[in-house]
Amino acid sequence: MVTYRIPFVLAAVINLIAGIWAGLIRIGWDLPVTPVAVHHGAIMVGGFLTTLIALEKVIPLKKNLALVVPVLSALSLMMVLPGYYSYGLYFLLAGSVGLLLIQSYYLYLHPRDYSFMLMVTGAASLIVGNAMLIHKQFYPAAFPWWMGFILFTITAERLELSRFLPVSKNDKYLLLSLLGLFVVGLIIPFHGTGKYFSGVALIGIALWMLRHDVIRIGIRKAGLTRFSSIALLIANGWLICNGVLLIFLGDSLYSYDILIHVFFIGYTFAMIFAHGPIILPGVLGFTTKPYHPILYGWLFSGARVAPVAIGIGFNDAC
Repeated sequence: MVTYRIPFVLAAVINLIAGIWAGLIRIGWDLPVTPVAVHHGAIMVGGFLTTLIALEKVIPLKKNLALVVPVLSALSLMMVLPGYYSYGLYFLLAGSVGLLLIQSYYLYLHPRDYSFMLMVTGAASLIVGNAMLIHKQFYPAAFPWWMGFILFTITAERLELSRFLPVSKNDKYLLLSLLGLFVVGLIIPFHGTGKYFSGVALIGIALWMLRHDVIRIGIRKAGLTRFSSIALLIANGWLICNGVLLIFLGDSLYSYDILIHVFFIGYTFAMIFAHGPIILPGVLGFTTKPYHPILYGWLFSGARVAPVAIGIGFNDAC
């Protein structure tokens, strides 16, 4: 294990704990430090996910200066401190700009690899979302672009990890078209007619992954490979659910909360479970990929949180 990397991972974990704390307050738990609840989304996306993704991308570069990027993202947690809200937002934006530079450097090294193009697009979406939050001071304005950040980044990761599978050019063009359709939905705008475009795109992307990712191969195997494949299956199932809800849910009072948690808990965290045992050991410098069946307990516990969020939302809306 490379010990100097531990503080950077801990920074992401601290943001995760703060984000969970904020979420518990938002659903009614009586916990101290209540101002943190307002920034639940920014902490989870900017402080936790961006820090973790940036760290994953920085480590292989072996350039110590690049470690500034996950630090900037982690420091966005300052927004919860009295008097430091604006500083936290600008750390959030600076971290996303740094991530774009890192992803662009990878694209420079691999100019013909369209998975790196998707990573650049994801980082650019993050910048737009963070800039929208600073400009509008309104979380729903940032949320769709944060979705784009996660969607493009995870899709790129899946393509990179599945590059040995035979996928025709037409199938690749279909995936790129679906991703383009999602972006169209963000622009026209998402909270109006755009959600229908984005919903169709999410369903199509999930079905494409179920057809062309390693799920069908890995689920027949044992150990970590089977676990990751089941997590991928769950994640894409939630992505389909998110697309269906975008199309048919309508603009009810609690539809925003339902859509957010189906995507960021159902889809995103299932993907984290799928990738974590593979990627995190590399970040920490482990030479082996740890696995134990107990991981299924966390996976299925996480998979049950999203339906609870849907149920709470529908119940409150009625």
